[in-house]
Amino acid sequence: MDFVRRVSELRKKMQAEGLHAIVYGTGANFQYLTGLPVPWRRLEEPREPSDFLVVSEAHEPLVILSRASSHLATGAPFPQVICDSPSEAVKMIRRHIRGNRVGLSRQSYAYLADLIKQAVPEAECREAEHLGEDLRMIKNPQEVKLLRKAADLVGMTLRELVPHIRPGVRQGDLRRMIADIGKSLGADDVSFPPGALFVKSGTPPTEDPFVYPEAEGLVPGTSVAFDFGFIVEGYCSDFGRSFYCGPSPRDFKKAYRALHTALIDLVNGIRPNETRIGDLFGMLEAVMDSLGYGDRLRARHTDRTLGHLIGLDVHELPWIRPDAHILVRPGMVMALEPKVWLPGEYYLRVEDIVLITDTGAEFLTEFDRELFELPV
Repeated sequence: MDFVRRVSELRKKMQAEGLHAIVYGTGANFQYLTGLPVPWRRLEEPREPSDFLVVSEAHEPLVILSRASSHLATGAPFPQVICDSPSEAVKMIRRHIRGNRVGLSRQSYAYLADLIKQAVPEAECREAEHLGEDLRMIKNPQEVKLLRKAADLVGMTLRELVPHIRPGVRQGDLRRMIADIGKSLGADDVSFPPGALFVKSGTPPTEDPFVYPEAEGLVPGTSVAFDFGFIVEGYCSDFGRSFYCGPSPRDFKKAYRALHTALIDLVNGIRPNETRIGDLFGMLEAVMDSLGYGDRLRARHTDRTLGHLIGLDVHELPWIRPDAHILVRPGMVMALEPKVWLPGEYYLRVEDIVLITDTGAEFLTEFDRELFELPV
């Protein structure tokens, strides 16, 4: 990965926004710009990071690492220093920053702003996470290769899991199996806690579809919706499929096939540099309406979100919904996740990772789209 080029591009964005420096704490932008895998996932947005990247107009980028992360120092593409305390970090920041307009990470903004004020009392701080997010939006061939690997793992995992989706298995059992199978196949970790969600047909309708008791095993006449992903060398996958335990009512199977049909038609209809991200939900919705299942799209009744971009972070911006006005561009990688829900009867989801190419779009995730009913 060309980290020097990435920081050079970040500097251009800094200058365009009138910033004299950027300080990013632990997170996806830090990893994207340094290549250092300092732990940050599933930490509930760390509020007090102890590792920092400082990019200034006046100096070469500086990586400030805590003693706990010092073993990573040899892998840093830029000069690095080891600090044992926040006060030492303040001293290093003070030496490195010239000017007073400083951009900071979103997820640790308050803590970083306090550190910067200690280092540069006259500093004018503003949130600047979006500058790194903009850079991460377009993936290079190396990133796409890793995303393909992460995408391959979810299909392989589900193929091994299907024989275990039988009466008596519990939701928690399946979640644990997903994590174990994925790691046995080469995943570094799960990209988020796996989901295996049961909805028993014929139950009283509720506002929350997920009321199936955790302690109870699967019974015939129940839909099972999966949502899971893995991390490969820092890059994430996010994937979903649904099944029905036993013979399903014909309408249920038709709803699930409609979901696949609409997603395939959507992906085939994407035109890079012409289609807006904000148009994607409407394109899928139109097909679902033509098939008679538009009103069962769960997102139609909320914010019409269809998914998100994906990369180092499992949920990257922009969210795919009508208020996203930017164009679909080659190199974007998206997780598209439409869902249909009939309260008291089923909750069905499909989720695929899609790469935008120069001429269209292609699925990175693969799994049998016809498989729905599972034997009891």
